[in-house]
Amino acid sequence: MKVYECCGVESVTKKVYCSTCRQEIKNEREVPDEGTVYSFTVIHIAPAEFAHLAPYTVALVQLKDSTAKLTVRIQESVQIGDLVQLDEMKDGTYIYQKVRTA
Repeated sequence: MKVYECCGVESVTKKVYCSTCRQEIKNEREVPDEGTVYSFTVIHIAPAEFAHLAPYTVALVQLKDSTAKLTVRIQESVQIGDLVQLDEMKDGTYIYQKVRTA
């Protein structure tokens, strides 16, 4: 996964210009597709187009080796601090799963 950085702020969203300094953003680098659950909520009553998924978890994930955070969907129960990794991209949505430890 790529992150883009300018003025010390990293994002997974590619922008042409920095919203802080107005300079062209040229710094990009690869980071692992895994991270730590920073925050989450469980959606029980979803909008009509997502009703078939309910209940589901939406989490904010702090990406490993980055300051960037990513909003993801997780179908299983999680807690703050859980390690998660990218499972798939579906309809423009990052679908993450818990990292299984031995």
